[in-house]
Amino acid sequence: MDKNKVAIVTGGSEGLGFGIASALAVKGIHVYLVSRTLEKLKQAKAKIQDDGGKADVRAADITDMNAMKEVIEDVYKEHGRLDIFINNAGAWGGHSLDTPFADIWKLIELDMKAPYQIAHYLAGRFKDEKKNKLGIVSILSQSSIKVLGNSLGYGTAKMALAAGLFHIDKDLEREKVENVTQFRIYPKTMATEKMMPAIKANQVKEAVKLEYVENTVIDLLEGTTPTRDALIGYYIGRGVVRTFLSSNPEKFYHPAVTSEEILDADFTTQDLME
Repeated sequence: MDKNKVAIVTGGSEGLGFGIASALAVKGIHVYLVSRTLEKLKQAKAKIQDDGGKADVRAADITDMNAMKEVIEDVYKEHGRLDIFINNAGAWGGHSLDTPFADIWKLIELDMKAPYQIAHYLAGRFKDEKKNKLGIVSILSQSSIKVLGNSLGYGTAKMALAAGLFHIDKDLEREKVENVTQFRIYPKTMATEKMMPAIKANQVKEAVKLEYVENTVIDLLEGTTPTRDALIGYYIGRGVVRTFLSSNPEKFYHPAVTSEEILDADFTTQDLME
């Protein structure tokens, strides 16, 4: 990667966000870590700098779009470029039919509305900056493509976010925008610090080490993958596997088929008389 590149990483003070920021910094990229807690950001910055990387911090809440716009514009003005945006910040929460809907909606605003609004802003803001090539990497989840239990907030948010990002892709394609590119990664359960107690207690047996996810992000950005969408997970008997999903909005999690192919496929069809 070009060592003059600049990246912003949300949720960059810990967990996967910090891991991705560190991996980018190793490549010589100047990373800006964004999260709500300044003290954690300073500690993360020091770790990256101790390893020889270039890092700065910006304290902001991703649900505050005005604050996020300010971060993006400040970084762009300082460097005259923004090459990478890691749309990572979010949280998991288990929600059921007994969960107050206000709690479900709060998580949806964090895990769907905020990252979608950021991606929408970035795409619109930079689509006419033809000399600025921007890669937006959004961290999704296996919940984006699979309905799971106890996930009325998180699963709904991640599925809706994936759909929204593909709709942005469709508009970028329609407007023939070539300098803004979206990437999506769908990790299964990851071995984050917060998951370690459950892993040590043998409650979680199929967690993916963060380094595999971090390396996948780098591979996506470097253009060495067959598509811009990667599902990564651990499978018993196989180990860690990356599955590349279609990045074509027309094939959003289902095969694009003609009406004739539908009639020949294994679907239940019903002819209606008029």
